[in-house]
Amino acid sequence: MNPVRDKTSSIPDSRCKRPISNGMKIHNRIILFVLPAVLLLLSCEDNWGNSSLSKIVKRELDRYPGQRLVDIYKTFFQGFFGPAHLITDANEAVQYTKQELAEANDFEDYDFYPLPPDDKFVRMNLKLIKNNKISLDDFTEIFVKSAKPVGKADIEKWKKRWPKILSEIEKQKPDMPNFQRDKAFIEGLLAKNEYVVDHSEEFIAKYHPHYRVINTEQLKNILQNRATR
Repeated sequence: MNPVRDKTSSIPDSRCKRPISNGMKIHNRIILFVLPAVLLLLSCEDNWGNSSLSKIVKRELDRYPGQRLVDIYKTFFQGFFGPAHLITDANEAVQYTKQELAEANDFEDYDFYPLPPDDKFVRMNLKLIKNNKISLDDFTEIFVKSAKPVGKADIEKWKKRWPKILSEIEKQKPDMPNFQRDKAFIEGLLAKNEYVVDHSEEFIAKYHPHYRVINTEQLKNILQNRATR
């Protein structure tokens, strides 16, 4: 079974300037509720950066024991590239995010999930928007500012890094379902200088991933600015 394609595209930079009101005060209190978790995440960044690859891989395998190789590969390439590959069509992405929020009922248990190897990027659970802890406007700005252009040199660097990660995964869990098929699929992508895969159908059914990848520093900066308004 091949990985399913991701329909997400991008979100525009729509900044919302509003006068202070009761609604804004409530919104600021929500930001102050979320911000400590972000700051705690940043305070742990050095610890993650100093972790061995073996420990990082073990964490990911333990977190999602039912995942396939394409899923853990996706985790690592998201931590390396961030969300740049999603920034293509603004209007479509906004509508898709709204649709996903309207239809999603099951969410994972985290608010922000740090991505290996250094927590520069995190998965932000869309339940934070659904539960009004982060506004769609704030998320939009964070998401757009999190993206960076991906060049050929970045892809070449990733092509050198992935075999080391793969070797460690093979040591720890060689019996992962569809391992050889997924391995060949990824190798074929990289041979074409492509790198994006989507979560397997098994992962989606088991874990209900509703998230967007964002830059940790951008998240902290924007929420801090909103909190001081």
